[in-house]
Amino acid sequence: MTNNRETLQIALALMGAWEARDLNAAARLLADDFQVTGPAPVALGKQEYLGFQAIHNEGFADWQFNPTEVTADGNTARATFQISATHTGAWDVSKLGVPVPPIAATGKHRTWPVEHMAITVENGLVRRLEVMNEPGGGVMGTLEWLGVKVAAPAI
Repeated sequence: MTNNRETLQIALALMGAWEARDLNAAARLLADDFQVTGPAPVALGKQEYLGFQAIHNEGFADWQFNPTEVTADGNTARATFQISATHTGAWDVSKLGVPVPPIAATGKHRTWPVEHMAITVENGLVRRLEVMNEPGGGVMGTLEWLGVKVAAPAI
């Protein structure tokens, strides 16, 4: 069983690795059987998540979570956050299986809707990340914001 303090530290370290665009640090925090649901149209395993992070690093160099509340109860951390970023590079979600060509940098800045996530920590590693997307959030909301129309892939 992970204690609250350790769970918080690991959850914040994962968000920090994303914001620092440090894929190696993120990889060290993830269990081999890691799974994320919510931000992409389909669930992602560890390697797919790291690819997802790399795509966002290329497209949004100043990505920030801006957490307003992070709490822990045993091995689960819960965070309320509102991402902000500027679209400064090509964003190629075709690498995630979304059937659209790379979207060239627009220079547009965005603040996403307030969202929530649950981060499950086991044996000192993140095993599960679940993002509860709000309308306009996640990959599909970002595509919509950029003016790209696409149907969500069938799961």
